[in-house]
Amino acid sequence: MMYLNKHLLKPETAIDNIVNEAKGSAEHCNFQLASNLEAGKSRLINILSQFPVTALWLLHRYEADVCKPEQAAQVLAIMLAQIKNRYLLASLSFSGRGFIREADAAEKQHLTEAMQAFPFSFEELLVLTELIIYAFKTRDVCHQSANKHSGLVAKRLEGSTRCDKLKLPDIIEAMRASQFDQQFLFLPGADMRQYVTDMVFAEHLWLSSRQALAEANSGLVLFIANQYRCGFLDFDDLVQEGQIGLLRAIDKFDGSLGFQFSTYAAYWIKQAMSRALSRCERVVRVPCEQVANINKVLRAKTELLAKTGRAPSIKELADYSKMSDQQINAILCVSQTALPLENLDDDDESLAPIDFLEQQVFAHPLKKTEQSELRTWIGKAVKILDPRELKIICCHFGINTSHEMTLQEIGAELHLTRERVRQIQVKALNKIKLSYGKQLMSFL
Repeated sequence: MMYLNKHLLKPETAIDNIVNEAKGSAEHCNFQLASNLEAGKSRLINILSQFPVTALWLLHRYEADVCKPEQAAQVLAIMLAQIKNRYLLASLSFSGRGFIREADAAEKQHLTEAMQAFPFSFEELLVLTELIIYAFKTRDVCHQSANKHSGLVAKRLEGSTRCDKLKLPDIIEAMRASQFDQQFLFLPGADMRQYVTDMVFAEHLWLSSRQALAEANSGLVLFIANQYRCGFLDFDDLVQEGQIGLLRAIDKFDGSLGFQFSTYAAYWIKQAMSRALSRCERVVRVPCEQVANINKVLRAKTELLAKTGRAPSIKELADYSKMSDQQINAILCVSQTALPLENLDDDDESLAPIDFLEQQVFAHPLKKTEQSELRTWIGKAVKILDPRELKIICCHFGINTSHEMTLQEIGAELHLTRERVRQIQVKALNKIKLSYGKQLMSFL
């Protein structure tokens, strides 16, 4: 309890002062901000590694994917196998009163070291922190000392609002139903209070430094977004995608490698913007490397237009962009925007591109229906004729035959004169007119 009181009496503004000093010293002081971020993250991982529930959560999450080589790297599989082995040994050496022997404590220490070497992602740290805080709030030790929490710790305990989204109650109940008790997974009450207090301060330092580093490099996002401005996406959308790439760079940056953060972040920012352009700018997706070439040619076209006052030629674009004429032609063809055939305006009188296109392949649906109805009525009409009249009408007008025949050809086939065939045809047409004249006239 002395340890808890010592931390609770600390002003929580001490961590904020560390971040504010890095902000105020220089806007581009990425090294100090990245150091604070790495310190807070390492401290948070070390505290989370003290809880065996962290190992159990990792095993449940990755156990199904480790068996598939394409979904998990070999190094990650080795780490998880080591964590699983240490977790089982520590659980077997744990008694209801804790790790009472030196050998038992050594097994617990081996488990902690194995988890400290695991590459936790940003989302995993958030979920594990929220899980432990939720378990701490639901235990009796939290209610016994609730009146002693103040400042940053109290705000963090009250501000834990992600339980429903992460389904933490279901996870806690599943762990309680397992064969390992709560004392093993979440440590005894006094130890849990100690580590939860340290965890809250470490999380605050980590997230505050992360936010400060993102704010200090927001100008870099604007600078790169200005280079990718080409009309496909709004400038605000480009900045938003660049901020996502900046946060991804912050989470993956390793200052011990000796690289400058701005150089490392520029790569992720450009990649995020390029992916957004290739994903959103057109109906047919264009590869990311081709999007960069399109932006280069369009910028060159804009600059030449501003200098000369006229649209540049293919040769001028090729010389200015240091590309061949064939590449320029291909890029200009790919960079063309899609045009909808239908009219998207509210004005019904405005014409759309589809109004100027002639359809030569597909027949209109109403015409198909009209032809089907016409065939039906003609079939009914010819049924009232006698066999000779039916043959003359069908042969002369090509009904159910391959070609039309003249009256002379029909007469030769029926051994009749041409005039007699004409008379029979007139008689047959009069029959059809009297019975189905109105119906057939409607199709004219």
